[in-house]
Amino acid sequence: MKIAFIVQRYGREILGGSETLARQLAERLARRHEITVLTTTAKDYITWKNEYEAGEEKLRGVRVHRFPVEGERDIEEFNLFSEAIYKEKPTREQELEWLDRQGPVTPELIEFLKKEHESFDLLLFFTYLYYPTYYGLQVAPEKSVLLPTAHDEPPLKLGIFKEMFQLPSSFLFNTEAEELLVLDRFAVHKKMRETVGVGVDLLDQPDPSIFRKRHNISAKYFLYAGRIDGGKNLEELFRFFNFYKEEYPASGNLQLILIGKLGMKVPESSSIRYIGFVDEAEKLSAMAGAIAVMQPSKMESFSIVTLEAFSVGTPVVVNGASRVLVDHCRKSNAGFYYRDFEEFEEIFNLLFSDRNLAHSLGKNGQRYIKENYGWQKLLAQYEYVFRAYARPAKEPKESRRREPSAVPSKPEPMQSEEKAPDADAAAAPDQPQIETVETDLLERPPVPEPVTEAPAEDPASGVKEAAPAEAEDTASDAGMVQAEAPSVAEEQAPEHSVAATEAPAAVAGTAREEAPVEAAPVVEDPPEETRDEPTAPEEEVPEEIAHLPSFFQSSVPPRPISAQASEPEAAPKPPAPPPTPAPPNAEQAQRDEEGGLPAFFQPRSKEEVVEPTSGDDAPEPSAEEVAEPSSSDDAPQPSEAEVVEPTSGDDAPEPSTEAIAEPSTSDEPHERS
Repeated sequence: MKIAFIVQRYGREILGGSETLARQLAERLARRHEITVLTTTAKDYITWKNEYEAGEEKLRGVRVHRFPVEGERDIEEFNLFSEAIYKEKPTREQELEWLDRQGPVTPELIEFLKKEHESFDLLLFFTYLYYPTYYGLQVAPEKSVLLPTAHDEPPLKLGIFKEMFQLPSSFLFNTEAEELLVLDRFAVHKKMRETVGVGVDLLDQPDPSIFRKRHNISAKYFLYAGRIDGGKNLEELFRFFNFYKEEYPASGNLQLILIGKLGMKVPESSSIRYIGFVDEAEKLSAMAGAIAVMQPSKMESFSIVTLEAFSVGTPVVVNGASRVLVDHCRKSNAGFYYRDFEEFEEIFNLLFSDRNLAHSLGKNGQRYIKENYGWQKLLAQYEYVFRAYARPAKEPKESRRREPSAVPSKPEPMQSEEKAPDADAAAAPDQPQIETVETDLLERPPVPEPVTEAPAEDPASGVKEAAPAEAEDTASDAGMVQAEAPSVAEEQAPEHSVAATEAPAAVAGTAREEAPVEAAPVVEDPPEETRDEPTAPEEEVPEEIAHLPSFFQSSVPPRPISAQASEPEAAPKPPAPPPTPAPPNAEQAQRDEEGGLPAFFQPRSKEEVVEPTSGDDAPEPSAEEVAEPSSSDDAPQPSEAEVVEPTSGDDAPEPSTEAIAEPSTSDEPHERS
């Protein structure tokens, strides 16, 4: 991928946290991607003075393009203006003026982005606070990723940054605390976010004696590494350290060593010593020999120095007001944090008196780095975000030439491919011109009119006349139409030389030798006879179905239509006989005679009801015991002897033949004997 890094400063001598992250990430990604850094010519973030040369250079495989800064910053005047902005509610114009005074103002960098942003797949912006980020995100927000390095500070509350945080397509955070801070301030919950951070390599344990010997340090010391200015809360650190020295004279010649670029006045004290700027190896040697590394800043977004101290096995003492630093200490169990002098004092007593405690905390810090901040693991996370929101770079306009398409063009119709007569004559002067006729493949060839005259006596002409007919028969059999080549050409072609007229004759002679063709007699088709088809007599509709629709009235199937007119009309087939029903059994026959219902569905009177016997051993009545039911009103009345009182229970006697009374339809009640 082609990735552009936009950062306010860049170089190995730059010690800022975001600048160090940009440089380390660019140098590692340059092994697999094309990285271009767009930055300024300034080294000092206090004045933004142009110290580098403008233009392009190559640094450790990274292409660096520097742009000049317009005007230097007066830090005292800027601080006074900032205090007024932070205290009141500024207008948008005042906030934009504050941004210009903050710097670095680089309009050439923004113009370069506007012209060349399409040549990059991704734009990665470092630090939300500066001019290049604010105006650069407006160029191509759809493929821009912001690594804000935000911490809780007054500028984060300005309205212009509330608008700016809506622009990038995704965010990269150094810590979870930074992510929570941004989510609390800005509505970016729906945007892609990834917490990655800065990778730290676990190198061999540096030799602490190198730093001690070079600077003649023999006493125990606490170390501060980084920018030495008021923004890092160093004044409080100096004050607390002097208080501790006064409270504990037994601490002897305990010292506070400062390394980095000086940006403020250091108090004159034998216990506080400023060394100056040192290289990377000497810095790690100083960290390895310290009791602990101090980080008093309240506003940190990541703190690379803290991770570097962990990597060499040295614990840290940080300010408890920084959520990021406290989070590092809690997760690693490799440091302490303080909120006031009492806590500061107790921490110093523990570390100064127990060297083994510092050693144990240092081991925890190295384990924390190995598990969470190895570069191999972090690079995969960075590339995941980059590939998710990269937009393919476009080629420069000069190279956007339309190449001929590899797909063959659609052939033109045959009639449009006719060549000029001069070209045909020049190409083949001795060949007759043949006209090609475009014919639809689905169209049937026209039927030639019957020939009534006898064929010519000339055998050559006879062959010429028969050849087109044979060609037409062959073409019709194959489903294709061919143009009449020899005959049509001879009729339409102009007069040619003798050599041109002998060619068709030679072809005809060859055809006559191979297969002699005889003229076939012409047979005319007989005229078609017209016959009147008989019409079927109209059927009378019965009155029972006359009120039904027409499609329910006809019971006769339609007469089939004959396929050939000459064939006699086929007689209508008689309707299929209805299916023969299966012979009913004896029970069904008896049921039909009795009215179509089983016996248990027939109406019965009260006198006919007999108490059924219970039990599985009850015998079934015989056929003689079942009386024939009668539906007549004149049915004979049963006698008194025939009426039997029904009994219940399993011991009931079986009814005799006389006990079953014949059913009656009379309404008169029967007397019981």
